[in-house]
Amino acid sequence: MPSAQIAWHTGQYAEPKRSTLRLREFVTRVLADEDRPTEVLDAATGAGANMLQLADLFPAAHWTGIDLAEDLLEIGRERLDPKRFTMLKGDILSIEQDFGPDRFDVSFLISTLLALEDYERALEQLLATTRKCLFILSLFSDSALDAFVHMVGRLAGSHEGTQANYNIYSLPRFREFCRQLGAAEIVAEPFEIDIDIPRPTHGTMGTWTELMADGRRRQFSGPLAMSWWFVAIRP
Repeated sequence: MPSAQIAWHTGQYAEPKRSTLRLREFVTRVLADEDRPTEVLDAATGAGANMLQLADLFPAAHWTGIDLAEDLLEIGRERLDPKRFTMLKGDILSIEQDFGPDRFDVSFLISTLLALEDYERALEQLLATTRKCLFILSLFSDSALDAFVHMVGRLAGSHEGTQANYNIYSLPRFREFCRQLGAAEIVAEPFEIDIDIPRPTHGTMGTWTELMADGRRRQFSGPLAMSWWFVAIRP
């Protein structure tokens, strides 16, 4: 994996992203004291930096991070305490088969749902293996339409011709699908970034913000307005 992409995955070891700080607040509001987990999953964990920034929310919990990128997993194994964190190669599309039903109390899928060709399968697997709550950070809209966005070009930290999905899912359709899977409760909250970021000049998927008339900031990356939402799903 190119060094720039590795740097993106490891950046949170030094400083949490604004979205991670807000995710911490969202988790604290959603989970009651009796929901405190002992087993936590971070699906598509990358190098595990998200787990480090979230770990003190559940000081008694053991964390399992899974990812398909062995080079990123190895970074996590080197940096994280193996008594609290386990880094395993695994596919989110086969989590239930690999770990069994109701294996984890709480699960996270952070900034990954947007890239999947088959988010329905991923949700089925995650909800089947999660007992108390699944937390997701992804791109959503209030529209009744899903937008499947396929990027081609020099994405951040990559070479020319790289391809990636940045899908924006309909929140109403997403809620309905979760209910079809038996979800007991779905809580959704938009993420509004609270810092100014200048527009990059390199023309890749770098992030910047624009100040709107009402004082809020809108986040952009490449040609996309990034409509991030936090979603909590109780199976």
